[in-house]
Amino acid sequence: MKKVIIVGTGAHASEIEFYIQDNNKINKEIEIIGYISNSVESYNKYDFHFPYLGDSIHESYSTKEIEIIIGFSNINGRRELIQNLKKRGFKFSTFIHHTSIVFPTAEVMEGTIVCPYCQIGPNVIIGKFNTLNNKVNIGHDSIVGENNVLCPNVGLSGNTHVGNDNFFSINSCTIPNIEIGDLNVIAPNMVIEKKISSNSTFFHRYKEVVIAIPKL
Repeated sequence: MKKVIIVGTGAHASEIEFYIQDNNKINKEIEIIGYISNSVESYNKYDFHFPYLGDSIHESYSTKEIEIIIGFSNINGRRELIQNLKKRGFKFSTFIHHTSIVFPTAEVMEGTIVCPYCQIGPNVIIGKFNTLNNKVNIGHDSIVGENNVLCPNVGLSGNTHVGNDNFFSINSCTIPNIEIGDLNVIAPNMVIEKKISSNSTFFHRYKEVVIAIPKL
């Protein structure tokens, strides 16, 4: 059984713990050793079932065949953690919940977390260290780089190419054949219909008049 340490003690780490335990009911593949975080308060808040291991990852863990799961969503913090732990020789665990569908011709790389009810289509390449939250759909022949966070209900249509370190907020999506660079933030409910380069925040403002017609 693979042994993992989860870095983070917030809501996302709590969700990951539950997903792992749910998967283990079908096939016991992962043993959670504990949690690393700088917030004991957060650890206590979410009532985790495995021990708090402190605020730093001890060097000895890298020699015990223990893998790391990233259990938080801050893009910059994730990038710094990945760079630091890679230099120290740590490996990152890949996790795919059993309710998600990954086509046989798709590839999911090291350190990526696929939460429940996602679909990863034919010939899709998902790079390292990504998080796909609930009900994310990645269309055929799409490519997703590294360290991207896709919130619930994000949809990438076919042939979408995504770079690194992007944050896709809830319900955002692309039309087919879209290119997205690096270090972008996509606001909730956005439909991306054109190329986005890098270092951008994608949102729009609009005024909406709501008319309520009373029943006769």
